[in-house]
Amino acid sequence: MKHPQTNIAATIILYNPENNIYDNINSYANEVGKLIVVDNSTMHNKDLIKKLQSSFKNIEYINNNSNLGIATALNIGCEKAIELGYDWILTMDQDSRFLNFSKYIQCLENIPYPNSTAIIAANTLWHADQHLPVNPTYTYEEKFLVITSANFLNLTLFNKIGQFDDKLFIDMVDHDYCIRANIHKYKILYFKDILVEHSLGSLFQRKNIFTGKIRNKIEHSPQRAYYITRNTFHLWKNYSKLFPKEFNLLKTINIIFIHEVTKIIIYEDQKIKKLYAKLLGLYHFMRGNFGKYTI
Repeated sequence: MKHPQTNIAATIILYNPENNIYDNINSYANEVGKLIVVDNSTMHNKDLIKKLQSSFKNIEYINNNSNLGIATALNIGCEKAIELGYDWILTMDQDSRFLNFSKYIQCLENIPYPNSTAIIAANTLWHADQHLPVNPTYTYEEKFLVITSANFLNLTLFNKIGQFDDKLFIDMVDHDYCIRANIHKYKILYFKDILVEHSLGSLFQRKNIFTGKIRNKIEHSPQRAYYITRNTFHLWKNYSKLFPKEFNLLKTINIIFIHEVTKIIIYEDQKIKKLYAKLLGLYHFMRGNFGKYTI
C-alpha cells in the first residue's frame, strides 16, 4: 500500500453499484488519508461494501438508505471531511477511474495559488484510448466550468463558496458550484495530462433515421433529460446577468431545445418520452418546482 496523503480525503457517491466499480475505487483509495463512501443506493450491494471495508482501512461508510441526490451526497462527504480535519477532498463518481493518480497529487502539492484555488480538475475521458503522456508537463489551464468527478475541492473555501445546491438534485450541480467559485474570484485549474476514464452517459450504436449511417452516441435517460433541462434554465436565470456571455438565453435554448432535440429525433430511442421530459423540465423551471422528481 502506498503512503496516503494525510491532508487529502476522497468521497465517492454510490448509486446501485455493480461489483466492477471496485477497480475504479482502487485507482486512488490507498493514496488518500480517508475514503468517505456515501451510499445513495436504493438497492445496496452488500458484497461490494464488505469488499471495500476489508480492502481499505481508511474507509468511512455512510448509508443514506435512499437516493438523496448528488448534491446532498457531496455535501455529506465534504462535511465529514471537514469534521475530520482535511484540507482537500477528491470528489468521485462510481464510474470514474484514474490512470495516473499519484501524478495528480503532485499537481495538488505544487499549485501556485493554494489559498485562492477552489477546484483542481483532471482530464476526464469517455474511453482510455488516449495514451499516458511520456513526458507529462503537468501544466494547467484556468477554466470557468468543470464536472465534479475527479476534482480536488479546497475545503477551506467550501463554506465560503456555499455548499452544493440540494434543490438541483442531480445535473448542473457541479456547474453551479463552479459559477459561485468564479463569483468569489477563486481559481479553477485544469490539468490535461491527468487522465481519468469517466462515463458521461450511456454509449449506444445508433442509426441516423435519414442517412442510415451507424454512429456511436452518448445518450441520457428521460430522467436525466428532465433534470438537465430544468437545471440549465435555472443557471441561466440565476447567473446570466453576471456572466452574459456564458449564459445567453439564445445559446441556452439552442443547446437544450435545438441541438439536443435534433439529436434525440435523429438518433435516439424513447423519443417521445425524452421530448416530454424536456418540456416538463422547462415547465417545472417556470413554476419553480425543484428537488427530486421521477419521470
